[in-house]
Amino acid sequence: MNKAPLRIRGHAARAILLVCIGLMSCRTSGPNSTDTSHVTRRDLVGTWQLLSIQLVGPNGPSVDPFFGARPTGILIYDPSGWMSVQIVGSPRPAMDTPDSFVPRATPAETAKDAQLKASVFDTYYAYFGTWRYDEATSSVIHDVKSSLLPGESGRSYSQTVSLASGNLVFSRHAMNGTIQEKVWGRLSFPGR
Repeated sequence: MNKAPLRIRGHAARAILLVCIGLMSCRTSGPNSTDTSHVTRRDLVGTWQLLSIQLVGPNGPSVDPFFGARPTGILIYDPSGWMSVQIVGSPRPAMDTPDSFVPRATPAETAKDAQLKASVFDTYYAYFGTWRYDEATSSVIHDVKSSLLPGESGRSYSQTVSLASGNLVFSRHAMNGTIQEKVWGRLSFPGR
């Protein structure tokens, strides 16, 4: 039996090299690429703006029904372990700004007022608390101290996190076998 090494020459060698390079670039670039092997707690610290929220299922991505097509938001991870998140759904109803935020002495509320309040409440989500990062599972855990939704106070939420093109990508199981994916971009200091 001939044990001479296999030699590939000319066009075949170049073709194999190009295929290998192409496969490597597909793995490390593009909108869905992630590299979780080097995500550290330090990578997460900072202020992030919401870029998108979507549900990903067997039929592909779809708009998150609660937040709508173009939500906005901010996420802050403090190095001491505190965090805050605010997400505003779209479309957001128009509302006059009150002269004062002091509660009214008489709750003379019309059905229209009640509907507007519900609509404003339904398009806003916020909580604050502490956070921790489990590097072994690439999970960020939020321990909620207080929330717009009072029942969330004291709860903990865990999401898988990865970095893709410098953006944070959070993934968690949602409804009907879908994955909710939130993408956050780092904010720079104002004026820089």
